[in-house]
Amino acid sequence: MRKSMQMGVLGLVLIGLVGCEAAEQSAQKLAEKAEQAVVDVAREAVDETVKELNKQVDEVQQSTNEWLGEPVDEAEPQQPEQPASELAEPATEA
Repeated sequence: MRKSMQMGVLGLVLIGLVGCEAAEQSAQKLAEKAEQAVVDVAREAVDETVKELNKQVDEVQQSTNEWLGEPVDEAEPQQPEQPASELAEPATEA
């Protein structure tokens, strides 16, 4: 009787240990997901901050150029250069 009781207790201990291992793995996965979420939020915050800073720098540069009397670039799209063969027109037309 004592042997079967010891085996039962040992079985319960093993089940408890397996349960603890599973709980530890779940906690580890949860911690990794939380860490990744924090990294993602931090990246987004830094990205937004950098974009806003760049916008403000552009505005300051534009304002400074206006104050200095220099022409302001409105980010006009540049036309691609045409090859010389397309620029040259035939001397005579038929």
